[in-house]
Amino acid sequence: MSTKNIKSTSIHYLICIMLAFPVSCILSKVSFAGESSGVLVVSEFSSVRKVSVLDIRRMYLGLPSPTNSLIKNTVINFSDINVYNEFLKNVMHMTDRGYRRKIIKRIFRQGGKKVREIHSIKELVKYLEQNPYDVSFMTKDVAMKTKGIKVVQVIW
Repeated sequence: MSTKNIKSTSIHYLICIMLAFPVSCILSKVSFAGESSGVLVVSEFSSVRKVSVLDIRRMYLGLPSPTNSLIKNTVINFSDINVYNEFLKNVMHMTDRGYRRKIIKRIFRQGGKKVREIHSIKELVKYLEQNPYDVSFMTKDVAMKTKGIKVVQVIW
């Protein structure tokens, strides 16, 4: 009798798993579908043009911008930590810890300065208006609603 209970329990367990897996896949796609793409933004008065994502990655690592680029500095948008993490994942291909470690190594080995960090959209817009050749990132949804900036390109 005990083997019969084990077999019937195993079958019920397998059925639950078989039903739970597709449901979890559907739910994960729904949560990602709500996310917006990330864009590179500048002041609305800036003449900065589109650059490759590889060049954006290099500039966020503190390396010089390409000679044909008008971009002077990069700015990290910390107004939404999820957007920052998406930027690190999709553009930098790093974690926060790995990114910070790489920046610190570069500063100590080659000199230079840290990438500026701004913690609110309002401060970011004000900074970009004062520095028209600097760039930052945010979601496309936020960029479309924010006055004083323009989208240069989609980066993820």
